Amino acid sequence: MTALSIEFVAKPHEAHRARLAIPSALAGAFKEVTGFAGCLVMVSDQEARLLTVVTLWSGDERQKLCNENLRWVRAVLATYLDRCLRVQILNAHLPPFAAGLPARDVGDDSSIEDCPPRAKKPPVLLGHLTMCERSAG
Repeated sequence: MTALSIEFVAKPHEAHRARLAIPSALAGAFKEVTGFAGCLVMVSDQEARLLTVVTLWSGDERQKLCNENLRWVRAVLATYLDRCLRVQILNAHLPPFAAGLPARDVGDDSSIEDCPPRAKKPPVLLGHLTMCERSAG
């Protein structure tokens, strides 16, 4: 996997909405894009305006696909972004989340967006982080 990590300060009036809207906006924008494997939105526990968005890319050309789609990821985030702090492309080595951790029912938690309908397994919750695994097809 390749991960594109964008750390930024959200606009004051967009911070709360950003954490809820970004996952579905990225999933919608990239649902048909080859190599897009999902995203994470992480919010600092010390400052709600500090966000990190990580998009995950898979496949033989994951690095190239990540680079080619960087501009589009930034365009989706532009609505919420006050100031960009750092952009990184990283090699990601993910453990098999769904196999090693029990999935929790997220139906009663209104603060978490549902995983995209194409998710092949229930979401795995790690504290305030929701990991959704997309189906390959």
